[in-house]
Amino acid sequence: MSIRIVVPKLRLAQLLRMPGGLPVVDAVANAERNLATLRPTCEAELLALLELCEQSFATLAEAFDDAGLEKIYAIAVRGIGGGRICGAPAVDTALISLCDLIDHLRTTGRYDRKAVGVHVSSWRLLMGAGLPEAGAAAVLDGLQRVSLRYAEAPRDD
Repeated sequence: MSIRIVVPKLRLAQLLRMPGGLPVVDAVANAERNLATLRPTCEAELLALLELCEQSFATLAEAFDDAGLEKIYAIAVRGIGGGRICGAPAVDTALISLCDLIDHLRTTGRYDRKAVGVHVSSWRLLMGAGLPEAGAAAVLDGLQRVSLRYAEAPRDD
């Protein structure tokens, strides 16, 4: 009796080695067209998140409000990435800065309601049309400086 070992040829491996498919330039162009179809829906979603964030900020306590900060963080983090699809990539940077600020405040135990408010207001400003690129860059620079102010603050227990 003899034993014969058969190793099957995997069709997927064979297909992966074969040349073909779309050139990268065409694939990127297709992706951009697909994203453009999502733009109106994404814009509406981002504006709805902004309104939720503004409402949450309006109820944010004057004293340290961990639950309120957590709620604003959850709203802001959901919007990250939407700015690029909507043609407002500065919004994504502002949302990241807001999340960083909230992380810093919650980690250090410090609290600055106005700093959070500046970030929320900037989100609305950056969503609006007509803000020149230099203006958006200045807003983002200011937001980053505000966020970094609380990055290394000692915890007051």
